[in-house]
Amino acid sequence: MSIEKKSKNNTLKVFEAFAGIGAQATAFKRLNINYEIVGISEWFVNAIICYDAIHCSDKEIEIPVYEEQLGYLNQFQFSGDSMHPIKKIKALGRNVIEQLYIANKRSNNYGSITQLYGWQMPETDLLVYSFPCQDLSTGGKALGMKKGSGTRSGLLWEIERILLELKDLNRLPEYLLLENVKNILAEVNKTDLNAWLNFLTSIGYQNDEFMMLDATDFGVPQDRQRAFLVSHLGSKTDVEKKIIKQEKNFDILKFLRTDYENPVYRHEADIAQLNRTPSREVMWKKNGREINDNTIIHTITCNMDRTNTAALFRYIGAKGDTYRRLTIREAFLLMGFTEEEYEKTMCLEFSYRQMNKLIGNSIVVNILVEIFRSLFSEKYGKEDSCE
Repeated sequence: MSIEKKSKNNTLKVFEAFAGIGAQATAFKRLNINYEIVGISEWFVNAIICYDAIHCSDKEIEIPVYEEQLGYLNQFQFSGDSMHPIKKIKALGRNVIEQLYIANKRSNNYGSITQLYGWQMPETDLLVYSFPCQDLSTGGKALGMKKGSGTRSGLLWEIERILLELKDLNRLPEYLLLENVKNILAEVNKTDLNAWLNFLTSIGYQNDEFMMLDATDFGVPQDRQRAFLVSHLGSKTDVEKKIIKQEKNFDILKFLRTDYENPVYRHEADIAQLNRTPSREVMWKKNGREINDNTIIHTITCNMDRTNTAALFRYIGAKGDTYRRLTIREAFLLMGFTEEEYEKTMCLEFSYRQMNKLIGNSIVVNILVEIFRSLFSEKYGKEDSCE
């Protein structure tokens, strides 16, 4: 299948499936290329609202009366916990309904992947699909991603349905990008993964080799390795050969906020502080950290109050002389977001646990920046302007 090469200054049209808080959108902001996020698919209410706060808060929108907000939102299937559908949107309450209405409209969210159809989708050059990892992760129950299994990781096969629908419409995206935990390559998932790769080949895609990329190779002191797969219509991209890794020379204090004279940082550290309990003592022995030039954080998960947490630091705060987890601000920085992007979410007043779930399920922005730069800077790079 031949693909017409687009010249510079054409716009790369991007659709984020399983969008979360939009690490992909954040990555594109860092690049000097022409792009447009033409739509997203997300069903988790908190993620949708947080995505909007980070990426769309500068957009003006007309807000209709409550009944119209409710009528619009009832077209979609949403989840309050990222696992189960909300039976009655009305139960969210008026304030959240208005927030969700605004967020859904401004982010051009198409809702749950199970209710997204090819004919609805806008023209798309790049489809990114970071489908749920819970049933693949070693931290989960290893239920897998088998087609028809009904597992959260099995939502991958909704992408198969959508791509088949787009193929019938002759509108397949030129590029696909998969991201997931490294355990997707485990022997137990091999049959299902091969079935997926064979499907992509059958409709015209050529798959690059899986890339195992670690945040520590891209300027972030977090030991977070993830699997990425680029698929391209007609030919391989061999993008991994173009990716530039950085020296592992970190300044951890660029990511930690230990200036407790700052009342905001002090407050955030107090929120992250833990009581000294037997289970937390076990956490300290496994994950306690002294802050120095060699400090590298473990993988940030969606729950940093469990035995294998990202890091613990000694801290004298509201709960006395004990220790604390990463603050949410620090977690954002260690996922490649900026302090300004984090601060856009503060108005949401989400709890530590709510924000932890969102950031732990995101993707390290720095890695995405390098993948997208390697794939698209030549083809979609902005022309240098001269006076």
